[in-house]
Amino acid sequence: MHIQFQHANPHSGRESLILRFDGLLADQTVCVLVDAGADVDTTTLLNEDAGEYLTAICLTHAHLDHYQSLGTNLSHGPPIYTGDGTARILEDVLETGREHHGFTQTEEVLNRLELITSWTQIAPGLRVHPVPAGHTPGATGFLFEVTDDDVRRTILVTGDFTTRRAAGYPGFNLDLPVEVDTLVLTAATNDEFEPTLTDAIGTILERTRAGSTVLTTASGLTGVQTAYLLGHLTDQWDDPLPITLVGHAAKLYESLEYTVPNATTSPEFSSPTDVLTAGSVTIAGPEVPVGGSSKRLFDSIRDDPGATLVQLTSGPSDPLSSATCTTHHFPLSNHPTTDTIDAVVDAFAPIQTIITHQQGSAATQYKDKYDSFVWATDDTDCYTLLDDAGWTPPPWVTEQTTRQVRATATTNGSLLTNGSAEFEYSLPITTRCNDVDLAAEGLDLEQLRTQIPSRPGPRLSNGAPETKADETPPMPAETSSESRSPEDTETAETQTVEQSLAAIDERLGRIESAVTSRELTAHVVDAGDGTILLRLDDPSVDLEHGQELRVRLSSRDLDTDAATDQ
Repeated sequence: MHIQFQHANPHSGRESLILRFDGLLADQTVCVLVDAGADVDTTTLLNEDAGEYLTAICLTHAHLDHYQSLGTNLSHGPPIYTGDGTARILEDVLETGREHHGFTQTEEVLNRLELITSWTQIAPGLRVHPVPAGHTPGATGFLFEVTDDDVRRTILVTGDFTTRRAAGYPGFNLDLPVEVDTLVLTAATNDEFEPTLTDAIGTILERTRAGSTVLTTASGLTGVQTAYLLGHLTDQWDDPLPITLVGHAAKLYESLEYTVPNATTSPEFSSPTDVLTAGSVTIAGPEVPVGGSSKRLFDSIRDDPGATLVQLTSGPSDPLSSATCTTHHFPLSNHPTTDTIDAVVDAFAPIQTIITHQQGSAATQYKDKYDSFVWATDDTDCYTLLDDAGWTPPPWVTEQTTRQVRATATTNGSLLTNGSAEFEYSLPITTRCNDVDLAAEGLDLEQLRTQIPSRPGPRLSNGAPETKADETPPMPAETSSESRSPEDTETAETQTVEQSLAAIDERLGRIESAVTSRELTAHVVDAGDGTILLRLDDPSVDLEHGQELRVRLSSRDLDTDAATDQ
């Protein structure tokens, strides 16, 4: 048994990799391509004359930098394996890729697509199983198992991953019930994702609470994840927020069959005013509103001082900032922290570690960091991981390190199949979780509660909480019915009567106002810099400059009713 690896695009994204297996088929090398990012060309990477054929493609998730060349690497007719979430949305994703990024062979890709949720045989002696990866809704890693006689070898490919959930999909699990021989590790990191995500969600909530028309621009999957967080968070707070997903994000949301509280979808709209409303959030793409749905929507709020643009970007970009409306920008690249990268290697203690999705010093920093053979190459050469002599070290590794790693490998040993062709064990499922855990998504709930205080209920003119007609005002918390003296009871009863009379007086005042004046519904808009505006819901109302108005807060504390002077 010989196992090799080869970077498929080391000078582009470096997220794509070929695994080679010799000894499984006579006169043929089984080759598996993991992801197909920019500039991947298997016709030049594989040598058909030497019996190298692309046997399968494994797609970790539906981000452009992982599927960009998928349609141009199908000449050997390989199946394309992917997880449940990615399979559900791939048709919509590829259609967007065709329209905006020149993606080709969409129909052929979909014909070769195979959803896998359990062990799937690629070739005799080689099978694969998806594992959760976090990162984005539906993302997976892959566990490969290759059997040679009675010895089992395992290769774990993380793909782009985080241990956090992603819109309900489980994160990468560091407690898999398997010894990992080779770890293909995506080493892209982001130590600031969680605080940035919390700030972004907090900003959206603050602006909608202020009555602003909020447009959030994001990629399709980030838009779905944002809607998931906002909808469930405000539902848990019992403070519903109207959310509208537009265009591509709406299609992905529907394909994934989400039912987020107070979220609606509008894949197409005739007018921006159909999906933009004060005090609500509209989510559309692309990330920067220079085209597509987000540009149409942004153009309608650009000159509105009470509106807000929130841009959520996942890569290098030039966010818009020149507009009359308030603009915000949050870079949201959902990758693990550097500590998590170390924790993954420590948890699995692999013999071989292959660094992907990093280049230069960002990749080579890992070479001498772990007690394993670490490969951080930057070319398309084939490197041998295992041959007849055993596990092969990189050429730059010292003899001492080689002895240490090989000693550990000999001590651990390879798991035997006990004569069975397949050794069964339970792996975590990749489908969406039934429960909602926003802290597991990366939100700092305590910070958000501090940043976004609970909405106060309606108050009486004396500052006491308003009570309904058939409701007795609550007793002060410090004087329970079991501890009050007769004098305290009399005082409490007097206060209750006074509060009831005040409540009656307040209601009579509202009745008088209702019959003697004309009321108009308006929204409060925080325009920033200490400027508060009132946006009338009926723009046809004829008001004159300098006219005196009497303002009264509605019982919902969401709208502001403005009554013209009597």
